[in-house]
Amino acid sequence: MKNKIFRALVALAAMAVLVASGLITFLVSQDYFNETKKELAQEARYISMGLESGGNDFLNKIAAENGSNVRITLIDKDGIVLFDNQAEAKTLENHAMRQEVMEAVAVGAGEAERFSDTLDKTTYYYAVRLEDGKILRLARTIDSIYKSVLQMLPIMGGIVIVVAFLASIVARRVTFNLIKPLDQVNLDEPLDNETYDELAPFLTRIAKQKRQLSKNLKKLRGKQEELTIITNNMNEGLVLLNGQQNVLFINESAAKIFGFSAKEVIGRNILTVDRAQEVQDLLQKVSQAGKGEGLYEKDGHFYQLSGSSVNGSGSVILIYDVTEKMTAEKLRREFSANVSHELKTPLQSILGYAEIMKNGLVKDEDKQRFLERIHAEAGNMIELIQNIMELSRLDENKTLDEFEDVDLLKLAQSVTLRLKHKAQTKGVTLNVSGSSACVCGVQSILSEVLYNLVDNSIKYNKDNGKVDVKVQDASEEVTVSVSDTGIGIGAADRERVFERFYRADKSHSKEIGGTGLGLSIVKHGVLFHKGRVELESEPGVGTTITFVLPKKRQ
Repeated sequence: MKNKIFRALVALAAMAVLVASGLITFLVSQDYFNETKKELAQEARYISMGLESGGNDFLNKIAAENGSNVRITLIDKDGIVLFDNQAEAKTLENHAMRQEVMEAVAVGAGEAERFSDTLDKTTYYYAVRLEDGKILRLARTIDSIYKSVLQMLPIMGGIVIVVAFLASIVARRVTFNLIKPLDQVNLDEPLDNETYDELAPFLTRIAKQKRQLSKNLKKLRGKQEELTIITNNMNEGLVLLNGQQNVLFINESAAKIFGFSAKEVIGRNILTVDRAQEVQDLLQKVSQAGKGEGLYEKDGHFYQLSGSSVNGSGSVILIYDVTEKMTAEKLRREFSANVSHELKTPLQSILGYAEIMKNGLVKDEDKQRFLERIHAEAGNMIELIQNIMELSRLDENKTLDEFEDVDLLKLAQSVTLRLKHKAQTKGVTLNVSGSSACVCGVQSILSEVLYNLVDNSIKYNKDNGKVDVKVQDASEEVTVSVSDTGIGIGAADRERVFERFYRADKSHSKEIGGTGLGLSIVKHGVLFHKGRVELESEPGVGTTITFVLPKKRQ
């Protein structure tokens, strides 16, 4: 038994020495190899900067200073060798397919190492892409690890002999008896072990730390799940980057904006996910100033990018969808411009007629006509202002009137009666059909909706045309459709006719009159009651506008 332990300990000691020596040799060689990599990388950056200012003269100067210690090669973007300090460039084969060259072309820098069996040496290559697309490659030859091991063999042999001698003295059976109880300790249940009393505090500490670790892991998993749920349910996009701008985390909203799933993006450089100029500008601002913002457009949507540096070791990017905000801002600007124009036109007419009358340039028999014109223009202004105020109230969901039961059939009949004279003037026939149907709504707003629909159908109808108003009752909602035999609406205008001040038939807008707000009031009035509007039209045939309202207040 003693001899067996002796041989085992000696073998173990010898093996430990051999492994330690080999490991030391390996680490030293590896450290030297890594240092070589760093030196070549630094030298490549230095030479690349020198090349930009000094050209080939600088390259020749550097090659002369380095001698044969470092091989310097300049390669064009097609792989043709332009310069080599250790060989005639013309005699060298094309380098386009070399690993380090391909990597440099792809990502800006590349490296490779190749072992020579003949020389028993390893050559390390480092290549960088210059701004003009050329590739600068540096190489250095290093002795192989095996050669280093052979050089260490005599020292290692001496150490093995000394350790074996010492092990033969120390090795005794007490070692086995001492270790055996320790080998039988169950770390899953530390306090259930029967072992040395001296180990009791140690096992108690292990049990306590194990409980604490389990508690902490459970808490950490809970927080991680909570964070995942929160971030994945955010409407905003969230991206976390490390110092190399690689994606550490991205939520589903951000991944969807970029057109990927979150799993596809994790670990990739953000610029390989999207190389948009706006993204590059944001990263540059964050790198230089610690924070930055930018506007980013993708697939018809506008996004606000907001980035911040995190302790210099990474950055956070938040992505907000501001499409609705920008659309609303655009509509606001258009609305302001249209209001100014629409108010300015009647005011100019009124001012013009008044100025002519003031200067006595109107005959007595024409004064009445001028006054009627001024009165009409003033009426247009009042109607425009009233419509704008109505739209404003609808936008803010505010009304002075109360909700009540409104019979839409009776309301339609009342509206057509008000417009009967206007229809007769143009020879248009008005028809109301359907059954009595009540909804909970604001009568004044619904009356305005029906009035504008019927009024438009008369205005844009043909002479001797027809306007049909149909009310249909259902279990949960009421449908009202207004059809005419008028000029119709082109496909290009159908999406915009409900916009404020938009007129599909611009050629007849002045002779027909109106404020251009009628259908906008229709749309907002229906939306105020949580309903929906649909439009069908065929140029030259007619138009049908249908709105559907819930019976109960939503």
